[in-house]
Amino acid sequence: MGSLVRRPVFAVLAVLILVCLSLPLGAAAQRLPEGAYQANRSHDYDLLHLKAALRVDPEAGRIAGRVTLDLTPRVNIERVALDAFYLEIDQVAVDGEAVEAQYDHHTLTVPLGKSVAPGAPIQITVEYRAAPKAGMYFQRDPANLDKIYITTYGEGGLHANWLPLYNDVNDKFTSEMVITVPEGYTVISNGVPVPTDDPRTFHWAQRDKPHSNYLMALYIGDFVRGELPSVGDVSLSYWVPPGYLEQGLFAFRTTPAMVESFSRRFDYPYPWGKYDQIAMPDYPVGAMEHTGVTGHSASVLRGPGAPFDFGGPTFDEYSTDWTAEATISHELAHHWFGDNTTCRNLGHIWLNESFASYLMMLWDEASVGPEQLAFDAELARRHYFEYVAREHEIRPLEYHHFDAPDAMYTQPITYLKGAATLHMLRHELGDAPFFAALSAFLKKHQFGNVESHDLKIAIEETTGRNLETFFAQWVTGAGAPQLEVSYRYRASGEEDGGMLDLQVNQVQPLVEGQGYFDLSVPVVIHAEGPTGRVVTEHRLAVRGPSSHFLLPVAGEPEMVSFDGAGHLVARIDFPKLPEALRYQSQHDALVGRMRALGQLARRYPTRPETVAALTAALDPKNFWALQAEAAQLLGTVRTPAAEALVARALGAEDYRVRKAAVLALPHFGTPSAIASLLRQVKDPHSDVVGTAIVALARAEPELHIGFLEEQLQRDAWFDEIRIAALRAARELAQPRRSDLAALAALVAPYAGPAYNQDARQAALEAWEAAAPDDTALHQRLLAQAEASPYLLQKYAIEALGRLGITAAEPLLKTFVEERRDPNLVVLARDALGEIDRLR
Repeated sequence: MGSLVRRPVFAVLAVLILVCLSLPLGAAAQRLPEGAYQANRSHDYDLLHLKAALRVDPEAGRIAGRVTLDLTPRVNIERVALDAFYLEIDQVAVDGEAVEAQYDHHTLTVPLGKSVAPGAPIQITVEYRAAPKAGMYFQRDPANLDKIYITTYGEGGLHANWLPLYNDVNDKFTSEMVITVPEGYTVISNGVPVPTDDPRTFHWAQRDKPHSNYLMALYIGDFVRGELPSVGDVSLSYWVPPGYLEQGLFAFRTTPAMVESFSRRFDYPYPWGKYDQIAMPDYPVGAMEHTGVTGHSASVLRGPGAPFDFGGPTFDEYSTDWTAEATISHELAHHWFGDNTTCRNLGHIWLNESFASYLMMLWDEASVGPEQLAFDAELARRHYFEYVAREHEIRPLEYHHFDAPDAMYTQPITYLKGAATLHMLRHELGDAPFFAALSAFLKKHQFGNVESHDLKIAIEETTGRNLETFFAQWVTGAGAPQLEVSYRYRASGEEDGGMLDLQVNQVQPLVEGQGYFDLSVPVVIHAEGPTGRVVTEHRLAVRGPSSHFLLPVAGEPEMVSFDGAGHLVARIDFPKLPEALRYQSQHDALVGRMRALGQLARRYPTRPETVAALTAALDPKNFWALQAEAAQLLGTVRTPAAEALVARALGAEDYRVRKAAVLALPHFGTPSAIASLLRQVKDPHSDVVGTAIVALARAEPELHIGFLEEQLQRDAWFDEIRIAALRAARELAQPRRSDLAALAALVAPYAGPAYNQDARQAALEAWEAAAPDDTALHQRLLAQAEASPYLLQKYAIEALGRLGITAAEPLLKTFVEERRDPNLVVLARDALGEIDRLR
């Protein structure tokens, strides 16, 4: 195996990462994102029911048929404006009578022939054809290119590309889909199935409860159905491509328990009649919570030996926010928060996404335990603060200045910071009041549209607490506090101990949207008194730039834990001496223990207390995340004693601990570390293997291309090892290598349709790194920007701008001018600007 490596090279990546993460958040200017103000959309009618009867031609990528809209005016109206993007309109009728409608490719204006009063019924029928370029996606199955799978995705106003309708979230209606497809295709949609006389026609009806337009769904393809145990009257099913029933059962096996858990938590039963889950090849987004039917990337399918991860694998961390369990529970959670209570506009989308993200943590708490919840919240905070340090962007959870919907779906803010904020609010209110308030919110606003203020009022009415300050700081306010904490112990000279003088300074930048925070902070003190160890707990009110607290203690403190349970969304700098950190790493709550280990590794890498603390943390009796944290921190310590401990971590039973140890190895820069990485390429778990492959490329820039050729042939869950080899190729594509052309030739075939979109994107990234001027790469990007899986389409548009490909300008201008998809409009506009800059 040594022949695969040309020469050892010392790794510096860990040092660079640590330097970046150690910078204070104020080291670069923080800002609010810019964009047009987005208000609630006005509409002068209410859509009551939509029925679509459509024929779908998968091979041609076309649909044709009729949509019937039942609506009623809010005010006196003489015409109805429907959103309709580039449909081929054949006929429009009002209450059965044909009319001459006006159409400009975006708005279909239907004359009513008279003034119609509020509340009067109107029925509009539109017959049309379409070849949707957004909102409805026709994709060939990478595993079988003869099969086509079709799905819809409507967030951000995309459904108007295949349906004429009112295309915003602040109206709710019932719906039906009557879909005719070629033989061999199955259709799944919202609601319950209605029998038909034609086996090629599928009729689904969501008639009992209203939902927003973006929650309508079609899933069309070659599916087989699996059943899960029902929960009361709610039937639970999953639909997967043939041959995957067993993997589907394993992936979705805990869904019934999730339904029961959330129904109990909020004293509000699952509100829809059934719940279907679909696994789709090359799904346009990771997952989507359509009413009563959720779509998932096929990466959700797995057996017991697969990683916990969902979607494209990560090789940079030992864990992810988005495990398969987390994603499944997140999408289910939307059926309480999002599908039931729906934000009135995207400026309030946190009411959908922050809640679903916190509920997935609540499921971890119920299914694994409180330490898993604590770790989830800590990981969310880390990723949020890393995002702020990298992008310098702070944004309130509720925000109305954006150009593209994607700007409001920023995961580190809307999902992760939002979930951590709800976790903080839970501990501020207490468990019983918190969940009682959310139950009251659901019941008061069920099947309606909501804003942040509605949640605030529901909590205040339930708990009697005034939440003006909390919402001003954490919902409509931006950023988060950065705290510098220190203390002095003052002995009294008597046997009754002394006083702890604790000081807390807020040092975050005072910029627009972010000021000083009012915080309620739990502090736990361990002190050795005359009769033994005394544990005291305090809740401190931190206000303004500097707060001082005098706390009685039994003796000199062994541990002062400031938010050790991890309730605050805050950066905390609390320097301590090695012995105090070692004690904390063994006696605090999980988050405090992890933070103590991190400070030991970064501030005192050569001290014996550090190795002793890391050794203790690696004990298999500890919670898995503490073990993994210790294993990865060994790469920060980088001493011979630390490298010896890595071998212990590489033998851990939990693959995530072994993965963390692999992440540590490149930072030692020793031949023995390289040898260990080569051994881990044969680990029994594909996630460890993939991480070792990428780590080798980072540690060994001269890694032989033949090594990658071998790894690209290895099959694994969701092509994980293949994706790892492609990402390793990107790492190796440095200007000083002499075989860049060969590297580009190696990865280029994996950008083709026979591989899933995550593998294809990894191939494109490596290809771009190795041969950015390759005209074959440019042609591939042009083709994928025009028509490909949605995530690849976005990547291709950005890459065309980044590479300055002038041949892309006509296509990019079409995206901007046609305005079918606001996300692609902004990406194309930015790409055109970059091409012009590089010209």
